[in-house]
Amino acid sequence: MTLPALARSAAEPLGPQFRNLPDHDGTVGTVGDAGWHVTDLLLPTVTLRRSALDHNTALFARWCADAGVDHAPHGKTTMSPQLVADQLAAGAWGITAATVAQARIMQSWGVPRVLLANEVVDAPGLRWLAAADPGFDVYVLADGVAGVDRMAAALRDRPRPLSVLVELGVPGGRAGARSRDEALAVADRVAAAPGLDLAGVECFEGVYPQDRAAESVADVDRFAADLAALVAELDCRAGDRPELVLTAGGSAYPDRVVAAWEGLPALSRPVRKVVRSGGYLTHDHGMYERVSPFATGADHPLGALRPALELWAYVLSTPEPGLAICGFGKRDASYDAGLPIPLRRLGSADPLHDATVVKLNDQHAFVRHDGELAVGDVVVLGLSHPCTVFDKWPLLPLLDDADAVVGAVRTYF
Repeated sequence: MTLPALARSAAEPLGPQFRNLPDHDGTVGTVGDAGWHVTDLLLPTVTLRRSALDHNTALFARWCADAGVDHAPHGKTTMSPQLVADQLAAGAWGITAATVAQARIMQSWGVPRVLLANEVVDAPGLRWLAAADPGFDVYVLADGVAGVDRMAAALRDRPRPLSVLVELGVPGGRAGARSRDEALAVADRVAAAPGLDLAGVECFEGVYPQDRAAESVADVDRFAADLAALVAELDCRAGDRPELVLTAGGSAYPDRVVAAWEGLPALSRPVRKVVRSGGYLTHDHGMYERVSPFATGADHPLGALRPALELWAYVLSTPEPGLAICGFGKRDASYDAGLPIPLRRLGSADPLHDATVVKLNDQHAFVRHDGELAVGDVVVLGLSHPCTVFDKWPLLPLLDDADAVVGAVRTYF
């Protein structure tokens, strides 16, 4: 799918705001024509591997088709019109946002449908929803009657009623109604409110530990089954709406969610089952590689996802035996779900088995090693949790499998 934002992004002049690019009189759209290799970039930089992106996009699209579910990937992961366009072109039903600000920029890109997987209770956000183009298909969440009442007061005159999904939660978890009865009270309030349309149900199963332990999997199975039971109870409350939406998010347990929905009884209208996994697109070397059903060791029939993100940095100093100081830090890499993982040195296919990042400062990394690293070496590192990588880089170079720069991905956080 071609989004209007792509042309605007491609025409943006290059400059020092893109800290990883050499000086060049070009635009974002001409980065791939500059003839650069990764060694021409200003390090540190995070890059994206084009072949891995293509592979992951195709694998997940095929899995969704085989499972009979739609896909509304978390656009908040990348906030990139290029990558969002690729996901829509691969068949995504919509794109998921977390905030009104994200939904607004996605609408400006030309995304036709956004699932805003959060509650909106602030006056500026509600004013934006009230004034949004009726042709823009947007969904929001509600987990309590207080939030519904705030939406109803602000949106009662909206030309097209706003689609609302009742969010189911768990005690001690994040947002979401804590019981079936609370969720049904929310549904009844939405159904009776002018300007609102009861559209279905939602949950985020990532509130449970993402570790594939038997107890965690059982909790996710039960939670997803409870959500399916809840959508069945909304059937008699949803008026003349042509379909109901049943949706869960996260990249750790999409297989468990879909399996739990297989026993959904026949209702008076179709149920659109939507998964919102977003981390699949780049996968990673850490959290998702440990828990995804498409991880390397999971032996999924469709194969494994491939890590697309890599961090490149120089060894700046070796001030003590067994310690290397590398030129990257918290400003450059994710660290909330595991520190970066040294993979190899540029120019060598041998893995760095005995190198470990032990601490990050703002722009320095402490790497313990077994005499493998020297000043001037370029270290290639894997990352964990892509959601906290993209926001650090307004532009990520795209590499082919020979490490040539073949394009660039622009982000808007």
